[in-house]
Amino acid sequence: MNAFANATTAAAGLAKLNQTPFYFQAQPTVLPGISDKYLSLALPIAIYWVASLFYHALDTMQLPFTERYRLHEPEEVTKRNRVSVTRVVVMVVVQQVIQTILGLALLDDDSVGLKQTFADHPAKILNIAAFLRSSTTKLLGPALQPTFTKLVFGSQDAISSAWWLYWWGIPFAQFWFAFFVMDAWQYTLHRLFHESRFLYRHFHSHHHRLYVPYAFGALYNHPVEGLLLDSAGACISHAAAFMTVRQGIVLFTFSTLKTVADHGGYAFPWYLDPLHLVFPNCAEYHDVHHQMTGLRYNYSQPFFVHFDVLFGTRISTEKFQKMKKLAEQKRASEKASKSTGTPQLSGKDVTPAEIVEKSKEPFVTNDKQSYAAKAGSSTAE
Repeated sequence: MNAFANATTAAAGLAKLNQTPFYFQAQPTVLPGISDKYLSLALPIAIYWVASLFYHALDTMQLPFTERYRLHEPEEVTKRNRVSVTRVVVMVVVQQVIQTILGLALLDDDSVGLKQTFADHPAKILNIAAFLRSSTTKLLGPALQPTFTKLVFGSQDAISSAWWLYWWGIPFAQFWFAFFVMDAWQYTLHRLFHESRFLYRHFHSHHHRLYVPYAFGALYNHPVEGLLLDSAGACISHAAAFMTVRQGIVLFTFSTLKTVADHGGYAFPWYLDPLHLVFPNCAEYHDVHHQMTGLRYNYSQPFFVHFDVLFGTRISTEKFQKMKKLAEQKRASEKASKSTGTPQLSGKDVTPAEIVEKSKEPFVTNDKQSYAAKAGSSTAE
């Protein structure tokens, strides 16, 4: 009976060797008429503008349902931002041209993509199955090997387990590792661009001319910063995770969409934006970083917040609002004391108050003049 069951299981595993998941198509290109490499460069750009137009439509229509989730009043976009919409669009196009040139130079060409698509997938699955059998047998013995394989992979047959690993488990791990690498790269450089006076004034201050972020300003940067932070970060994470050309299409497009959403200006609940269930980094989280009192917080982007937590640069929205209110009270008190000649009263309250008291730190701005000065723009309203 056991021999029959094992033979049946093995036959089912062999039958599954030539099966492929729904997302895989054994054809030269994903879309007819354009190579996978060119698609990996063109699709993120198309998604960037399509998603931006969606958020722009919400801004324009001002629907009552979506307005309650808007982070800033409409007039703030023109009143508080220090760069014209035209310049933002032009500079984003410049960055997209640069990232396209970089992608053409660094990404695998079409011949590599074809080899990846038409590889001997059954042979690779069999290699994984042989490794599973040998490694689990050495660790647990031949008697427990099928049981362990079934508990971990849902099937006591090593071939079925290897099939799942090849088409789902390994790609899933690759994407999460690529997200981690991208976050690590962007957090490190992003914080460096803030904590270096030279880098902030000459490069990163461009992005912070958008005091009130909007979707199609997500990639508004100095070209040097755009090349290092966004374009190079995407290429490095793709290479570090050993991704295929087609996986690159998904990675580049999804990270672009996530960046646009994080600058979209709407704090949608999780049931309207399910990405919140997976990625705690969102528009509300990143908006804190664009405010005058939040410049040295929430550096993480575009997926997780663990680097901010690890290095003590995370601040919650609630705590930030309290800090912002205390900063406004402090400025009002200082203004009143200057006009009356009376000394300003001060005292300790909560941690945000202590943060505000340190507002003379060179990378924190608590007034429009200093914020505009750091951004290299006029202070005129």
